[in-house]
Amino acid sequence: MKNSISIFVNGVHYNVSGEDAFMPLADFLRYKIHKRGTKIVCAEGDCGACTILSAKLDTDRPIYKSINSCIGFVFQYAGHSIVTVEGLESEEGLSPVQDSMAKNHGAQCGYCTPGIVTSMTALMEDSITQKFEVTEKKVKNYLTGNLCRCTGYDPIIKAGVQADRSKYKLLNERYPLDIQSIDSLKINFQDKELFLPKTLKEALAYKNENPDCKILSGATDLGVLSNKRRMKLIKILCLNQVEDLFKISKESDCIQIGSSVSLDSVEASLKNDFNEFSNLIHLFASPQIKNAGTLVGNLANGSPIGDTIPFMLVADAVLNLSSVDGSRSINLNDFYLGYKTLDLKENEIITSVSIPKTKDYFKMYKVSLRKDLDISAVTFAGRISIDNKKISKIKIALGGVGPTVLRMDTVEQELTGKEFKISHFKKSALEIKSLLNPYSDVRGSSEFRKQLCHNLLLKFYKDSEASL
Repeated sequence: MKNSISIFVNGVHYNVSGEDAFMPLADFLRYKIHKRGTKIVCAEGDCGACTILSAKLDTDRPIYKSINSCIGFVFQYAGHSIVTVEGLESEEGLSPVQDSMAKNHGAQCGYCTPGIVTSMTALMEDSITQKFEVTEKKVKNYLTGNLCRCTGYDPIIKAGVQADRSKYKLLNERYPLDIQSIDSLKINFQDKELFLPKTLKEALAYKNENPDCKILSGATDLGVLSNKRRMKLIKILCLNQVEDLFKISKESDCIQIGSSVSLDSVEASLKNDFNEFSNLIHLFASPQIKNAGTLVGNLANGSPIGDTIPFMLVADAVLNLSSVDGSRSINLNDFYLGYKTLDLKENEIITSVSIPKTKDYFKMYKVSLRKDLDISAVTFAGRISIDNKKISKIKIALGGVGPTVLRMDTVEQELTGKEFKISHFKKSALEIKSLLNPYSDVRGSSEFRKQLCHNLLLKFYKDSEASL
């Protein structure tokens, strides 16, 4: 078993061990190998100044994706090729993106610039490999995770649109690196221990022996907690080398998503089967977060304002759990026992989530202070089926109004079998207000949240009426 991490940065190979393996990736890049172009500003994955490009090398064609290096740990990127802003310039000079930023006066203080350049380079890569046109909308989409406080976005967006694709050379061609076969590895440093297994069997054995270990893949939450709340990660089980957990399989009756599948991949894969959920994920987070974070990680976090949970509850999603004692499945509706309290044994690992296929109508709403990249005040998911003008099935889940995301069982029972009429929904909307006792915080008072839930049920009726 290996005790060091193999990683490439701008084509240069590094073997990383000991304390360095546990560092935030941005710190390693800046302070250990002196790639100072990568900036650290917010240290929580919001501003995008730390954005770099990463590709897993043990695939047929490595695909470079933008990630926030401030909340990722070095060990997560074992067997990856990392490209920083320094790696974009070539012997011929600036890259087309860098050149366009200069010509369009897209930088002032420069703190945000490296992250913006790398995010737009990800757009350049995708536009060439996926053969789509770079439009203003595309540039804005790729830059949703990058903030600029002084330049103004107009010259930056112009730079993205005007970057010369004909002069761009793909990173796989710039850095033709060997495909790396990653073995299981364990690294110890002082009181810390990291295990990166190659197989699920090894992962389950380690979890059984170390029930208190922290399991991570994307670390988009744990990375923030480690930076901001100084959460000390002592024993870490990282699942990023277990290939079976990265699979999405579409069966005749369900779609199964592995626990290490990124939100970005989920968004793309569910577009045809569950377009409403795919659209929600589009607003869920920045490209950098979605390229690292996972759907199962969001479910396991168990937050009452977790954006993916309401849909998964009304969709009757099933979690598949494994341990050395065997496997079991549990409906997500039975998984949450209280605030951040889960029906998960201490030696179990969530290996995948299954979403049953259906032709029912779904609608989701997220109410937040900003449209993009904001914590929700209230989330709503509705599912309905109408037969002969009567409601044959209805399911409603509300987030942000209790210690867990809540299913409105009483309201569902009262509406089932009723005629699909606004009068019934108005009555149920008033009942929802009486059933809820949400907390008040900076995002909204208790009364505001109750009124939102009332209004969203009526909006669900209107949207269902227009679509069914």
